[in-house]
Amino acid sequence: MRTVELLEQFIEESFKDLPKGLETHISTVVGIGKELAETHSANAKEVYLASKGHDICRLTPPAVLLELATAFSVPISDVDREIPMLLHGPVGANILAQHMDSFNHSIYDAVYWHTTGNYDLDDVGKIVFLADKLDPVKNTRYPYQRLLRDLAFKNLNNAMKEFLDREIISLVNQGNLVHPQMLVARNKFNGK
Repeated sequence: MRTVELLEQFIEESFKDLPKGLETHISTVVGIGKELAETHSANAKEVYLASKGHDICRLTPPAVLLELATAFSVPISDVDREIPMLLHGPVGANILAQHMDSFNHSIYDAVYWHTTGNYDLDDVGKIVFLADKLDPVKNTRYPYQRLLRDLAFKNLNNAMKEFLDREIISLVNQGNLVHPQMLVARNKFNGK
């Protein structure tokens, strides 16, 4: 239990002076995560901590994210170099891990992969990933959010697959880069 207490204390301290928008987003993700955890009988405390801590490095400057990713031996893809903000999940997970008395894979993986997704996420990770995308503030970015929400409450794997399929198509249609991990996850969810 000490791991949870130490981590929760660190997360609470880290978010004392957040901008209102980020504070609201995190609170929304925590709320959606709680609902999904109840629906899917996932570990509520792990979902809470991962949801609360998922954006711990969201405001970290890009150059610092690259430096920290290197220091933590996080693999850095060409897409990460081009869009360093994608590293806020992996860097945040490593920072949170430093404040765990004993390592918790579910929390670590949920925070690490919340930007790109990963086929091997457990339910805690899938819930945090989806809750992050289901924040109503992101409705314009994800116009299929209502469908995604319905799927998320029925089947986490189907919701992950749906999001990855739609997001990859959207990124390609806009001429944006697609993170290689997102493609790997999508292909695995599609059985390829």
